[in-house]
Amino acid sequence: MARQRTYFPEERNGICVVRREGEGDEEIIKRFRKKFSKSGLAKELRERMYFEKPSDKKRRRKAQCIRNIEKEEEKLRDLKEKAKKAKLKRQRKERKYDTSSVRQNYSAINETNTNTRGNNYPG
Repeated sequence: MARQRTYFPEERNGICVVRREGEGDEEIIKRFRKKFSKSGLAKELRERMYFEKPSDKKRRRKAQCIRNIEKEEEKLRDLKEKAKKAKLKRQRKERKYDTSSVRQNYSAINETNTNTRGNNYPG
């Protein structure tokens, strides 16, 4: 039987949490913190604590964008490097199990051995 979800209209207005049946204090606090962080209210309060000139805001946001771009480029470089290493590993593995070159080398060795045997024995 599916769990019946109760609708709490009080929770629709702002950041409010209503205790559910069988819910402990820690769970309520956890739900409240999650709602609060998702709302972005804390971030807005921090930003509005002091006045920031529009030019400084613009400069700060631009610097943040540059940092984000550099971070993404670094991730991309790491992914490319991982892919390259994986490709080399696959190639080494394929060479390890590739028997065609081994057979060619083995047949070439046998030919030289038969030629030297004929020269060493009289007859």
